[in-house]
Amino acid sequence: MSHPINAFMPAVFVPVQDLKRAIEWYANLFQRPIVPQPDQDTHGIYIFALEETEIILDKNTWGSPPTVMFDAHDIHAAHQFCEHRPHTVLTEAFTDEYISVFNVNSHMVCKANRDLGLKPARPANVCLRKVSRILAHTDDIEDTTAWYEAFVGKNAGSDPLFGDLPAILMDRGPHLLIDDNRLSHSSSQYFEQLQVETRTNPIMIIETPNLGAALDHVRSVGGLVREGIEKRLGVTCFEFQDPDGNGYLVVEEVDKTAQ
Repeated sequence: MSHPINAFMPAVFVPVQDLKRAIEWYANLFQRPIVPQPDQDTHGIYIFALEETEIILDKNTWGSPPTVMFDAHDIHAAHQFCEHRPHTVLTEAFTDEYISVFNVNSHMVCKANRDLGLKPARPANVCLRKVSRILAHTDDIEDTTAWYEAFVGKNAGSDPLFGDLPAILMDRGPHLLIDDNRLSHSSSQYFEQLQVETRTNPIMIIETPNLGAALDHVRSVGGLVREGIEKRLGVTCFEFQDPDGNGYLVVEEVDKTAQ
């Protein structure tokens, strides 16, 4: 029998306060036309499809952290599996014409019931074209790694790009990178040293063929860049936030052995 949770993260729900403003901002970021989507005003979401993953702007979850979606072929088998796994939150499965879905802890498990046909006719911005990793943040890296290994039925190994940080290589799409603040620099002490009031964890890593051009583009659309180009764990990168404080890490030339 196959594992009930697929090793695939098809989307990340990104909380936004003003959906119209966020759509316009991300359209500029990814250099995409704005095309009306089915029931976007009713559901309060808008989807930007990148290579093998989606960024879903969601005004319903404003004030909450981004939510990572995991894929399942059988939503009932996936829910039954999660009932017997350590969890603090587990909702009932909900089904409509588009999806079957439930939440477990801070994640969503979903089965698509209908293809929305949202794949773009052309690639995203050449500077920001592919999400290579989704980040899971933790203060206990061993326990968190063990939870995700059981959740997706795959073992973690050392990330080829980020050294000792554990990563679970997914069957398709971005991989799961588990970070204990060594990469994201999101500890309380770090932000106290910077004397800033707000803090955010980057939710994903976007790769670029030209880090300088990507930095210039992000700044040109009003992205908040924290430190400019820097090195973290030996990797050249920069971190930025959207107008709602959602964080992203951009790196140059992701190691192809991690793909």
